[in-house]
Amino acid sequence: MSAPHILVKDDGRVRIITIDRPDRRNALTPVTVAEMEAALREAADGSDIGAVVLTGSGGHFSAGGDVDHILDAAGGDDDAGLLTMMRAFHRVVVEIWESRLPVVAAVSGIAYGGGINLALVCDLVVMSADARICEVFVKRGIVPDVAGAYLLPRIVGMHRARELMLLAPEIGAERALELGIANVVEPDADAALATAVAKAHELAAMPDYTVALTKKLVNRSLDADLRGSLELEAVTQAAALRSKAAVEGFEAFRQSRGKGRR
Repeated sequence: MSAPHILVKDDGRVRIITIDRPDRRNALTPVTVAEMEAALREAADGSDIGAVVLTGSGGHFSAGGDVDHILDAAGGDDDAGLLTMMRAFHRVVVEIWESRLPVVAAVSGIAYGGGINLALVCDLVVMSADARICEVFVKRGIVPDVAGAYLLPRIVGMHRARELMLLAPEIGAERALELGIANVVEPDADAALATAVAKAHELAAMPDYTVALTKKLVNRSLDADLRGSLELEAVTQAAALRSKAAVEGFEAFRQSRGKGRR
């Protein structure tokens, strides 16, 4: 499935979702994020797809929220239009965060505001060397959105997050790698996308059930105390150990160990 604001391509068990508004540097509107949400949900609801890559067309990931749409939403007599817009953005954040599928962001060019924060929600981030990111919100007279204020301190630490959000510097891919925002930096956009797709295939080759449970366990740990995290660990591990993949994996290990002892 493709839609006016996105392109969707399935490469084996990997779904590649491309934000396709190159004339607007892939700026995000409620329509854009709703299409992304639908493509993600469709992939997660079936069994054919094991991982997702999220990227942008035209050499940029995303410039963040579409200014024209934001101004239109802000022009009403009350906050209704703005709240509707923000909740549309929040739905795609939750879809990525809670999806059973791992999502890999391939980031090149501009990734500003809601654009970089959308990448932060993903499970892995691959950047090209030309990527430029900025938590630009304060400079625009607004506050961070698309879960940025929740995620960034957990990734880079509180003081670094304050620096990036209050001073809003533009930083490059290598600095993002140093801070832990990026997992990998590749020489150009094509290489970044290729690496993201390769990592997605690697993830898709893992047992789906245990990938989903591990993602859930890691995400929930951000808000759980030690005892709560241990209880969730016990419940998810018990479920994982009953899965077909675990039984087959342990049986194969036992057989190989037995051969090694002969």
